[in-house]
Amino acid sequence: MTAIPGPARAVRLAGWAALAAPVAWVLFALVNWVATGRFWWWGGSLPLLLFLAAPPVALAVPLMVALGRTSLSRTDRVLVGLAAAELALIVLHRLLSGRTWVWLLPDLATPPLMFAVLPLALAAVALLRMRRASVLASAGGRWALSLALAALALGAGEAGLNPRALWAGGGPAAPGALRVVSWDTLEWNNGDDPDHFYRYLTGQRADVYLLQECVDGGAEARRPIHDQDRLRREFPGYHFAAVEGLITISRYPIVAQAPLETNPQPPPGVPFLKGWKHGALRTDLLVGGHVLSMYNVHFYDMFHLYYSPLSSEFYRSIRLLDAERKLQFDKLAADLGGNPHPKLVSGNLNVLPHMGDLDRLGHLEDAGTAGTSPYPATLTFAGLRLWRMDWTLVSPGVGVQRYDLRSPEGMSSHHLQAVTVSPPAQDTTANPITAAR
Repeated sequence: MTAIPGPARAVRLAGWAALAAPVAWVLFALVNWVATGRFWWWGGSLPLLLFLAAPPVALAVPLMVALGRTSLSRTDRVLVGLAAAELALIVLHRLLSGRTWVWLLPDLATPPLMFAVLPLALAAVALLRMRRASVLASAGGRWALSLALAALALGAGEAGLNPRALWAGGGPAAPGALRVVSWDTLEWNNGDDPDHFYRYLTGQRADVYLLQECVDGGAEARRPIHDQDRLRREFPGYHFAAVEGLITISRYPIVAQAPLETNPQPPPGVPFLKGWKHGALRTDLLVGGHVLSMYNVHFYDMFHLYYSPLSSEFYRSIRLLDAERKLQFDKLAADLGGNPHPKLVSGNLNVLPHMGDLDRLGHLEDAGTAGTSPYPATLTFAGLRLWRMDWTLVSPGVGVQRYDLRSPEGMSSHHLQAVTVSPPAQDTTANPITAAR
């Protein structure tokens, strides 16, 4: 029996894994649902890993079957099927993401980085296959290479990468620049070590703090914190604005503030959202005699790790949350559109880099491009930096000197965003305080 070449064996094993993964995912979900009533918390990260494999596998398997009638070898059918599936997944993503709640699950199950990594890996295997195989097999390699490169061309911009970090670095801040930090505290100090928590905050030495999820108690309580006295002791001379779980702390005077009531009622049947009416808090700061608007933002999650994917409640909650999130984006976009001042929007938008929701705020610029990280991931899960959920966006003309992500030192699953900005020069004939109101 002729030995199977190494690359061919690897491709064949990938094909068998592609066939086995969706079956294992369904069986695991079923057993867990029967045993516990929940899908995600039992078994650690294994269900998540299986879930991530589902979208490309669901597309690859029928393509491999369809290729069975061609003259391609089994190895080439697997390789071409995987490359075609990846291209189809990216095309569907570009067409559907942000336009229908149905595509939220494929988006959530596809880490943004995979839109670049998988096409690159498939292209590399195809090249290796072309070098070592016969003329007939090389034809399959060429097909796979072409499909993989097309997927890379369409998907690289969706991968959450920041190529500018390779040649641009943060220089010294310009005179008059503001140091702004934004952080999802994940239930304030979590009751662990309040002194450590406050040392961490004050150690940022920021001019403006935009803090989210500043709540007491567990997820079911969601009570705004009652720590105002210590806040004022820790930040003497600062100005404060707060609504529900959002707190803005500013060294500059707050001449106007407006909580954005994005969701008067929580979605029915969705747990852990009671009382979350305000998705954003706008504060107009008087900086150098002119107004700079800061938006402190925390939007709903895209889904909750509560219901089983085998239950109707799971998909119903995703649909309801998606509708409510659209209200949040629309309310924020409307306020931004009617605001003549320079603007900075920052917080946990609960949006991945490749999701179409950010298109609703397309007139704003991503401050993260001024960062030094080629992959600015803000969310940590099981000790791994996964992807970006927290954003800082600025209106045109607001200069961004630096953008850094800082470790939360174990106090939150979200990294702290630290950004240095310079507001643009403004019309000196206007009364800034009157305009702000």
